[in-house]
Amino acid sequence: MGSPSQQQRPFPPLAYDPSAYEQAAGIPGDSPPWDAEMLRHTLRERATLEAARREIIVHYYRIGHTLAFPLPVRDRGRVEDLPAPIAGIDYPWQIWLVWELEERWRTLHALWRLEGDAQAGRLLQAELAALEGWSDFRETNGTIHLATGHLAAVLALALKDATGWEAGPLAAARTAADRLLEGDIAPWFPERWPAGVPLSPGRLQNIPVIVLARAAELARVRRHRLLPELDRQLIAILEAWATCRMSENPLTEGTAYDGYLMDSLTGWLAALPERGPLLERHRAAFGSLLDSWIGLSLPGRPDLHAPLGDVEPEMPHWIAPFLRLGRWLEREDALWLLRRIPPVRLPAAALAEAMALPDQPFAPPECGLRTLAHAVSIVTGWECPGANAILSVPRNGMGHLHADGGQFILGWQGRFWITDPGYQQYRPGEERDYSLGTASHNPPVINGQPQSARAAQIVSATGKGDSGANAHVALDLSACYPGLGLPEGAALCREMWAFASAAPLVVLRDRFEGLPPGTEIATHWLGGTHLAWSFREGSARLSHGAHALWVGTPGDGFTPGGLIRHPGSRGPLTLRHTFTLPDGRGSRWWVFCASAAGHWEPPRMSVDGGRLTLEPPGKPGASLVVG
Repeated sequence: MGSPSQQQRPFPPLAYDPSAYEQAAGIPGDSPPWDAEMLRHTLRERATLEAARREIIVHYYRIGHTLAFPLPVRDRGRVEDLPAPIAGIDYPWQIWLVWELEERWRTLHALWRLEGDAQAGRLLQAELAALEGWSDFRETNGTIHLATGHLAAVLALALKDATGWEAGPLAAARTAADRLLEGDIAPWFPERWPAGVPLSPGRLQNIPVIVLARAAELARVRRHRLLPELDRQLIAILEAWATCRMSENPLTEGTAYDGYLMDSLTGWLAALPERGPLLERHRAAFGSLLDSWIGLSLPGRPDLHAPLGDVEPEMPHWIAPFLRLGRWLEREDALWLLRRIPPVRLPAAALAEAMALPDQPFAPPECGLRTLAHAVSIVTGWECPGANAILSVPRNGMGHLHADGGQFILGWQGRFWITDPGYQQYRPGEERDYSLGTASHNPPVINGQPQSARAAQIVSATGKGDSGANAHVALDLSACYPGLGLPEGAALCREMWAFASAAPLVVLRDRFEGLPPGTEIATHWLGGTHLAWSFREGSARLSHGAHALWVGTPGDGFTPGGLIRHPGSRGPLTLRHTFTLPDGRGSRWWVFCASAAGHWEPPRMSVDGGRLTLEPPGKPGASLVVG
């Protein structure tokens, strides 16, 4: 791992592949519930690393760059000192730097205020005082952007209590804070949030709301003249967000970016006098956030969510609002899961606030079927070897969601076996095509065309799906392919059955009606990184040496020739299957049978009269009829 001066985080940078975090040796599975002393130990370890740093190293993982900046950072830097930008994108270089700085500064602040460490306080004061020398607090392209908001948040955190500050650094930090509010926020606010303009879902996108919420935090601390206007606008935004969240097509940007938005909104809410009534009035909307963060978590690794859309395990911003909302709404299921997130994965904000949690047992979440903002999930257990079977249901046009209606993901034994790239590469080329292209998801690709609209609809979702009952979900995907020009009456549906079993047993069926004769259907199944593939009697087997997952389809089955490494993949292999609908209608069954014992006998499958008969591996004579 190297000396503290060589380490930049409590665990080393990981390759940008969602599976990397599942397999990182320094992040334990089935982590026992932590207590305040464990959190203090984690904080002290991080502070030791931070005290030894002489430069800040920033991993721009989305584009594969690593850059260094001297500490303290005395200016936001010049565009000419940065690599060439990506064609067509004003790349937000500053926010990645400020993310690293904020994590460092929150760590030092927690050690200073919670542990009384004067050295950490002096270091923090010196680095925040250096912000006085910044020319402005904008992105490198001159816009008010996320970096502006995050700098405001840290200044608000540090300046709300002047106790222990030295006079010089305190005056410098206050000057920087006031310049940020007057020079950046004051001209931006009326331009970005003009009075009388309706708050449509598109205006609730995370970037401008985050800037506004963090600016309001700082304005409250500095008693700035703009505070009443900022608060009024944010309350209106919160009301609009809650209404959209509880609509037929719930507003979401996916679990990671909903968390990123709520990290700022709940940070602002924490000091808002009207917090109590707002929380009570919109309890259902806030509860739906907790439900999604719970329902899409990986059993045994509650720090990870199913990679639907842009999930980015490098962005654990959702954990702090998970804690805050769990406490405010008195949701024991959220707090039970929170205390099992490995301390190494807690961001500094959550680490500091978690120390105030009462040291008591909480009731775990219920298992079973959950209908969420952009998915349906069926959880059989929250620790290993529990499983989570998930179908994606993107139903709005917000960013960070992918056009992947019906995407199936299976988490089991502390990792995702059937997975998804879980991000979008910004640079054009093979990796971007891998993360967003034709073969990046497993819903049907029709005559070479993948989905192009986020328009899946839930037809039905029934049954608990826990150890005592089975569950069935049906999705209508017909509107997800607008570019196909489908005939009137054409329909595409994906169904999922999850069965009570010691190991995951899931069946999918894709149904097609009214497509042109001779339509070709291609399906691409991504296995988790470093899982081993093999083939037996037309079925594919995934394993990691102890457990196995069989993937089968009745009829023509799978062949080894269908296993490919998609150009641009950083890990997962893709199993491709194609077939043709001679008269434009028909069904295709997909079977996923897990074996805790790692059986080598494939499942037995047959289809008759629209019903599937299945004999799982290792269970001779135990037939199951589906459909």
